[in-house]
Amino acid sequence: MARKLAWHALFVLAAIAVGTTLSYGPWQLYREQRAKAEDAAVQMKEAERARADLIRTRNRYESPIGREELARERGYRRPNERPLEEAR
Repeated sequence: MARKLAWHALFVLAAIAVGTTLSYGPWQLYREQRAKAEDAAVQMKEAERARADLIRTRNRYESPIGREELARERGYRRPNERPLEEAR
């Protein structure tokens, strides 16, 4: 009886060892794919953030106040308007 129990225990341990060995490859592949997916998600969030910034910038410069601000940054002014530095 004890001998039979020892053979069963040995068989179970061997089965566990074989199962662990055979499952190592798929788990390694899973970890690599998960890392790639996380990197892709980070890049996607960065791209979405950049896109939102571009949309905000475009909307800002398409508004009348934004256009005037952009023109003044480039040195344009209204007729008969003096810059503040010269007005002093």
